[in-house]
Amino acid sequence: MLLVLTLHIAFLLLWSATLLYFPQLLVHQASAKDDEERQRFLKVQHTLYAFVMTPAGLLTIIFGIWLLFLQGFSGGWLPVKLSLVLFMVFFHVYCGNLMEELKVQGPVHSIWFYRLLLLAPVLLITAVVTLVVQKPF
Repeated sequence: MLLVLTLHIAFLLLWSATLLYFPQLLVHQASAKDDEERQRFLKVQHTLYAFVMTPAGLLTIIFGIWLLFLQGFSGGWLPVKLSLVLFMVFFHVYCGNLMEELKVQGPVHSIWFYRLLLLAPVLLITAVVTLVVQKPF
């Protein structure tokens, strides 16, 4: 069980890091000066999204489900945490949609919109970690 927990935490850290970094890449792409710079950021975004962010998210969820089977579903905090993880998944998918939107249409939103996106993963990750550590209810 400790191995499963370790892998869950390791992939959660990796997924969280990419969720925090990806909005910054969107800011860079939206504010790129020329097409060459836009293409460079798009390549970085796609590589991060497809080969790091998505596998880390999937492995986090797989090991989390495995932990549920090992430890059981107990505590009032757990459904709240799982709901927040679902919002993390929605944010992940939304970032992918924004990446595609930038690729096809260019920046549709202001730079501040992309900068404010960083608040979502900061709040979600903080809330999830707080619930897991404190188990308040």
